Amino acid sequence: MVRVFLSAAEASADQHGAHLLRELQALTTVEACGVGGQRLREQGLKPLATAEELSVMGLFEVLQHLPRLWRLARYVRREALRFRPDVAVLIDSPDFHLPLARHLSRAGIPVVLYVSPQLWAWRSGRVKLIRRVVRKVLCILPFEVDFYRQHGVNASFVGHPLVDELASIPPVVGQERKHALALLPGSRRHEVEALLPVMLEAFHRLRDEDPQLAGKVIVAPGLSTGDLQALAGPDGSGLEFVENHRYQELAQCEAAFVASGTATLVCALLGVPMVVTYRLHPLSFALASLLVKVPHVGLVNLVAGERVAPELVQDALDATSLAAAGRALLGEEGEIQRRKLSLVREKLGGPGASRRAAEEVLEVAGR
Repeated sequence: MVRVFLSAAEASADQHGAHLLRELQALTTVEACGVGGQRLREQGLKPLATAEELSVMGLFEVLQHLPRLWRLARYVRREALRFRPDVAVLIDSPDFHLPLARHLSRAGIPVVLYVSPQLWAWRSGRVKLIRRVVRKVLCILPFEVDFYRQHGVNASFVGHPLVDELASIPPVVGQERKHALALLPGSRRHEVEALLPVMLEAFHRLRDEDPQLAGKVIVAPGLSTGDLQALAGPDGSGLEFVENHRYQELAQCEAAFVASGTATLVCALLGVPMVVTYRLHPLSFALASLLVKVPHVGLVNLVAGERVAPELVQDALDATSLAAAGRALLGEEGEIQRRKLSLVREKLGGPGASRRAAEEVLEVAGR
């Protein structure tokens, strides 16, 4: 039996962690505990804390919850050391996981980082800590490995687990697509609060011009239809809220308004043209603007190496600009972007990412 400590502090990490745990269970007998969301818990993780308790984004937002997060971090660290795993797999969320990695490493527990912290974007100085306390970094974006190897960190590209998750969804082409716009306002409540109202206003402007246009609000894992309907209020009337079969429904849409993050890669893999949106508390954004050193906000554009999807960020994000970008995607611009998204799909690698990651984890565990 292999004892594995798994920690996933937000929705997309929980999704990747669940796939990883399933593949570990297919390879050997596993006892797993740690931090996870609904999907990891359903896969058999014994939770010390839930991803929902830790899902906070942005400096100002984190400061508001800092005492609670500190208490939770201390509890998780203490229980992880008591569990004494053969290997610890920490998924994304470096602000939570790197201090934890330090404590686990000091206790002689080998640490794997799965889903690389975005050090190539900001706070690259943390790579020194990773080199010291992490046994291996498993990257899901192809350009990350060179960064780590240049800094003396053991890293490998295992591919993106979304490729496997979406492989069963048949491609939608031509007349099969519905005349519909998808709204993906994020997986964190405060993210949805910042983005959903402007997405709804932009959608209603487009539907005023084109009454046949349908709208689908895609409910992210970790949230519920009721959550989003409550946040949408009267502006959500006439839209469909999709919680089940979300990827199949998204694939049939002509275009999407999407929060920056993993959802942009979902759209890319499904061939859905998108407008990338992003908004933080003004203080958080001001600090991020000083620290972040990448040319694009959207992961889809970072993987592509160019601006394949338009980005509306912070003050540039308003209903007028978003409606204009959406209007273009419902026309010829959508077909142009769709062709470019096929190149992004190629760069994300072939199927089998979660199995490759599981094999790497077992190797680090000495099994």
